[in-house]
Amino acid sequence: EVARLSDRERAGRLAMISQDVYVFSGTLRDDLTLARPDASDEELLAALRTVQADWMDSLADGLDTVVGARGQQLDPVQAQQLALARVLLADPALVIMDEATAEAGSVGAEQLEAGAAAVTAGRTAVIVAHRLDQAVSAEQVVVMDQGRVIEQGTHAELVARDGRYTELWNAWSSGR
Repeated sequence: EVARLSDRERAGRLAMISQDVYVFSGTLRDDLTLARPDASDEELLAALRTVQADWMDSLADGLDTVVGARGQQLDPVQAQQLALARVLLADPALVIMDEATAEAGSVGAEQLEAGAAAVTAGRTAVIVAHRLDQAVSAEQVVVMDQGRVIEQGTHAELVARDGRYTELWNAWSSGR
């Protein structure tokens, strides 16, 4: 039970990322090592590459670039990639993503989706999303209405049931 874990154990096993992420003031290295203080520069760079944060290569001072309120301002997609890299470095067993790729409607959609997929690979993930294209690859989709579970299954199973999920999927698909 999560309640029985110490704060340190919880932090080591669970991570949450939402659409509202923070870029902490300091160097890019400082921001990333909040997740894993002992990470080497190679590990930090690998985490950024894994979440497709290619913008990092254009920073004049690399990991020593000051980011945040007093430094290089990151756009929403870059900030989200930085947060995804922190989760990757923390290496939790369970990741909860609450609209973590909400910026995916932007120019960086493919990079954010790929970054999120890299972060969730090989671990349990609970993904709260209104973007139904994320549901296609989920092992289980839970459809809620007014706080209640009304359908549950894989994407294919739910579409075949011709219920509320099918209505949502059809509306999502025709709107794209």
